[in-house]
Amino acid sequence: MASSKKQDEDSNHAAAWRSTFLWIADALMLPCKPIIFPLFSPRPPAVTGTILHPPDDDANRRLRLFLQDGSPAGPTLLLLDLPLAPCQLAGAARITFECESGGAGPLLAEPAWAVSCDGRRAGFGTRRAAPTEAEARALESMRAVSAGAGRGVGGFTYMRGRFDRVVGSADSESYHLVGPAGFLGAHELSFFFLRVRH
Repeated sequence: MASSKKQDEDSNHAAAWRSTFLWIADALMLPCKPIIFPLFSPRPPAVTGTILHPPDDDANRRLRLFLQDGSPAGPTLLLLDLPLAPCQLAGAARITFECESGGAGPLLAEPAWAVSCDGRRAGFGTRRAAPTEAEARALESMRAVSAGAGRGVGGFTYMRGRFDRVVGSADSESYHLVGPAGFLGAHELSFFFLRVRH
């Protein structure tokens, strides 16, 4: 009886090793197949996301979303005026941006977006090519801040965090906040961009 149990264990052990060996051999014999071990899968590219809330005397009262490649000093991927009030962001988990286009350019270069906050349509966001002088000064004053919230130069209130960027296709991308930012309760905040072609 004990001998039979030992033989079963040895057989299972050998089968496990055989399966692992075949998986490695298969990966090595097909050079076009990426060899990515599950425990060491690469982390998505990081993006710095900043939401600016303008001071009371600002003519443009809309929130602004900045996405910068890598660190806060990296190039700007997107500057978007949002049709959202700060109270709408409190506790928000998912902000969705949708556009319709027949073009084939970069997704984040689209000029206008229908914006939804946690499934509720909020209005339209518009892309801008560059920040105003006041925005640029505020961003420069918080250049050393990688994550957090506070008040910058010129009375701008800000929330900044590190986002993981996930590219689904040429027409879909998402950005997911990494760790709690401690502002607006947005510790699970994600941005989703979707282009519908017509």
